[in-house]
Amino acid sequence: MSESALRLVLDQNFPQPLLRDVWEWVPPEVEIVHLGDLDDRLRAVSDRELFIALHQLGYDGLITSNWKMLNIPMEVAAIIATKAVVIAMRSMGHDPIRAAGALLLELPGLVERLRPQRANVFLLNYERRRPEDAWEYLKRIAEREGVSPQDLLNEARVTSEELATPIL
Repeated sequence: MSESALRLVLDQNFPQPLLRDVWEWVPPEVEIVHLGDLDDRLRAVSDRELFIALHQLGYDGLITSNWKMLNIPMEVAAIIATKAVVIAMRSMGHDPIRAAGALLLELPGLVERLRPQRANVFLLNYERRRPEDAWEYLKRIAEREGVSPQDLLNEARVTSEELATPIL
């Protein structure tokens, strides 16, 4: 890693326009630049060559939606040799909102989590969740308070009058 900020490059398929509006909230210790803003020739090189070129240009790593590169020995060898930081999005490449959101969640505290003098790979895989029934939350509260869920609901119940009375 470089002495100052962690310098990362967004690959060409990452949703840069979506991130432009939130740059001001990227932690100050992380600098992110889009691949196309460095040198257009980088778009045509292999992933192995890309890691070597980024290292030669003084960048610490890559943010990518191409997580499958982590299954290719030639690419992984370049990641190891350059001690790159890789933030790879798995199963989010075609959903820019999910990919950008996952990246934004990962950035705070990223620098402190890096293992020095090693290649660091963050494979982000966000799975959509199924909703939970709010009744389950009420049951947990009731258990903590030592009362029955039904008694707690009766005590906290929203009345039909409350529902009918305009709030605004």
